[in-house]
Amino acid sequence: MGTSAMRREIFLVMALVAGVLGAGKGEAARAASYPLPFDPFMAGESFGCKHLLIPGAEILPHAPVLDSRVLPGWKEVPMRGGKNKTIESLVIKGSAVVRKKGKDGNPVGPPLILIPAGGLVYDATPLETHLPVGDRGVIFGQGAVLLKKDLQEETCRNFSVLAGRSFDVGNSVITYLMPGPKGGPLVLWRTLDGVSIRPHPLDEYPVGQVPEKTPTRIFGVYTHAGQIAEYVSFSAPLMAGEIWKIKGKKKTVAANSEWFPHFRMVPISCPIGHHIGLMVYNDVPILLDTDHEMTLYGGYLKIRLVKVDEKAGKVIFALNGRPYVGTQGIDSLIGSGRAIIGIKNTLAGAMQNGSSPGMR
Repeated sequence: MGTSAMRREIFLVMALVAGVLGAGKGEAARAASYPLPFDPFMAGESFGCKHLLIPGAEILPHAPVLDSRVLPGWKEVPMRGGKNKTIESLVIKGSAVVRKKGKDGNPVGPPLILIPAGGLVYDATPLETHLPVGDRGVIFGQGAVLLKKDLQEETCRNFSVLAGRSFDVGNSVITYLMPGPKGGPLVLWRTLDGVSIRPHPLDEYPVGQVPEKTPTRIFGVYTHAGQIAEYVSFSAPLMAGEIWKIKGKKKTVAANSEWFPHFRMVPISCPIGHHIGLMVYNDVPILLDTDHEMTLYGGYLKIRLVKVDEKAGKVIFALNGRPYVGTQGIDSLIGSGRAIIGIKNTLAGAMQNGSSPGMR
């Protein structure tokens, strides 16, 4: 599919999504019992922090299809030494069965699948550890060498977060759970693309007790932890940009830059600044029907919706020709590597805790 055709298709999808969701606009759930300095369910930014504004960063897949194989046509590229490798993976999250709304507000037409903005994520993720500068990886099937990275620190200041809610800072997503055993906030941590390290690679300090040198680049400074955690600041590394060599040419990847029309790329940093992923997400919703095959990433990904059985709650679909069966949607974890393993670990932890952090 050409660039202009893809743009037309995406714009059409946006119009259709507006028709599907138009009747669903209304009041968001609110924690009316607690006096909040802002509405955490409706805040357009991450509590005053000028972060990447990645839509869907806090969403986790629901009952995802699991397949550790790479998709047909996708690659695993060994790094130098052959022990580690970069794996092309795909994450679909937040998908749902929807119908168009008629003039009377009632559902009309056949069932469709909606993938929200940020719900379709390509990731070139290492199998383990990280990709060093000077080593080789892969970007949409093309061999690529990481030449340089621009690592910065981002700090969010003076904000509050309700228990069970998340916020983004740098390349990280932080979910506040409850007060910890020492009275400080107990949190879950993962990167924007899902990498999750246990134990948590961050520290929480009461205001006025921050050491001159912290063990990692991720740390919070708090004044209170209860139903609401109140922070003076929270810091985390941000990979602001990278330079890659692809087909003999240098290519600059700025954080949140458009790689394909309506698809944005974000390099991912670990807690101490290593490159541990290169994610690409959709910045507008995607709507799938059974009459058309959706072609994305310049033809590198093809999604076909085969059948939606609303009564059974099953969805038959194909990714690059490989068939799958989803539950209540097409949420999927395809491939392997640190991001996929991290999401699986987060989901397992959420089930053990009887909750789903980040689920909308």
